[in-house]
Amino acid sequence: MVHARATPAAPDTPSAASALGAALGSALVDTDGATVRILTDREVTPQPGWTLGTSTPKAPTDLATANTEAAHALAHAVATRKPLVHHATMNVGEAWGLSTLLPQPEARAHARTLLAPLTGPLPETLRCWLSLHGSWDRTATTLSVHRNTVRQRIARCATLLNADLNDMDVRAELWLALRTR
Repeated sequence: MVHARATPAAPDTPSAASALGAALGSALVDTDGATVRILTDREVTPQPGWTLGTSTPKAPTDLATANTEAAHALAHAVATRKPLVHHATMNVGEAWGLSTLLPQPEARAHARTLLAPLTGPLPETLRCWLSLHGSWDRTATTLSVHRNTVRQRIARCATLLNADLNDMDVRAELWLALRTR
């Protein structure tokens, strides 16, 4: 699955979405006005005038997961200003990362306990903010919210977790917990 967003200079019309679908070899195109979703089984390449995020290949019964992956990849592409991000390449190195050294049942239990106070959009906001090195503006762009909303959510996370989010040790532990849960 592909999620796409027209770049500011590109025309944002239904015919442009259809043309993108044709360029990617698919007539299965859906748009909500801001995001274009395309179902394709072809290799996706950057397209002029578009920012794209792709999921890993999925069976037709797993379209919900493909949709989520493509949305995350698109958000990452927008935040990093890349024309195309494949979900499969977002976590390069995960197979040998620090989290693989921990006993998984215990690590997941610890992560769930540590992050339990965070509900609603708070865990995703914290994950995004940490992944973008504390950038308020890039996090706001990625999550499609105002930067003050990001500031308020991160302040709420700090309060609920009783943690100093300026401390690198705290950030590292939270990052690991968010990736492990």
